[in-house]
Amino acid sequence: MSSSKPNSMDLSMHAWTYDWPSNSLTIGAILNFTGPVPLVEELQKHIQASLPDLPTLTHALAGPRLRARWIHEEFPDLQIRVRERLLKPGGLDTALRELIAEPLPVDGPPWDLWLLHGHAPGMYSVCYRAAHTTQDGVGVRNTLYALFSDKKPESPVMAPPNLGTLWSALKAQLGLMKPSNVWNDSERPLLGERVTGWAQVPTDLLRKTASPVQGSSNDASLACLTYILREWAAQNWQRAAEKPLKALVMVDGRTSEEANKQGNVFALAPIVLPCHVLSFEKQLAAVIEATRTVKVPSVRRAFRAMVERTPARVFNMAGRMITRPSRAVVDTSHVAFHFPMHYRTMPVTSVQMFTCLPQHHPLSIISCSYENSTSVYFVSDAAMPGMADLPQQWTIAVESAAASKLI
Repeated sequence: MSSSKPNSMDLSMHAWTYDWPSNSLTIGAILNFTGPVPLVEELQKHIQASLPDLPTLTHALAGPRLRARWIHEEFPDLQIRVRERLLKPGGLDTALRELIAEPLPVDGPPWDLWLLHGHAPGMYSVCYRAAHTTQDGVGVRNTLYALFSDKKPESPVMAPPNLGTLWSALKAQLGLMKPSNVWNDSERPLLGERVTGWAQVPTDLLRKTASPVQGSSNDASLACLTYILREWAAQNWQRAAEKPLKALVMVDGRTSEEANKQGNVFALAPIVLPCHVLSFEKQLAAVIEATRTVKVPSVRRAFRAMVERTPARVFNMAGRMITRPSRAVVDTSHVAFHFPMHYRTMPVTSVQMFTCLPQHHPLSIISCSYENSTSVYFVSDAAMPGMADLPQQWTIAVESAAASKLI
């Protein structure tokens, strides 16, 4: 048994696996390599040697709903967790869509790693999957750092919040409880079926857009998301047309000592995507203003404190409220890979992350930056007409913004 207890986020997600068993909570990442394909047995030995330092790979939640506790399995079975799949030429995208939808191992720690090859000469990929009940996006990144990098992850600076900051964080969370009535169209109910897709652009395009106005590359990404959602709503979903859309930003709360801690060490920070604003220039300015507060160390600590101090039963009840269509939000997260990765002498050339879609939410995205490339994964409810085109539309918006065609 682990000495640490699951927090309210961990327990709530664990309870949701009972409440909505068909709603997958699988997250993860794909590392694309150049070089000769290694033997899967070599990968198994490589991971076996790292297990003592990676609680994310040796822990699972066990027990009913909100009464679950961490169990520690010192040596999980790698024969069922580290496997390979031979693909047809050009078949990587199809294989990834199929693999992401497959169940994770049910006994012991819920993760696995797949060696994928055959899709392109001189290349192979590694797909790492994990349950969101036991890992968050930064936890996935840090696990991959531990396995495929010599560098240790950097942790954000944390500062203790004062009462005013805590009160502001609480008010922001309570604001999520107010119905927006955007996604609860009785004639087009959310189906629970998922539509997925990736987009990828040079990170410099995002920086070129945001840096002149003191924004980050992720600010530019969210502004381009705002721009295309405004256009999408006008054509496909009148309930959202020219309205500000509630969204959540995932805020990392790990300290340096918690780099590989199992569980979810993040908080949910509410923001508004300014889809009611006409021009991209003003949308970008509004996004930068909205995320500026989230980047303040004491604010980040306040949001984490909300998770730590809220009883699991209350946290779960609040979480269930924002999974109702009338209160649903757009989910966003960003993970930056600051260091190059490799397996032996073979470099990782690109990274793609993927995430899950909470029950009754219309859209979730996760972006990740690696080696001057930013990949964004879109997963939406199949009831949303036209959202399958969002990855392509986002790419066009990024290119147009960098060329000053949207501003």
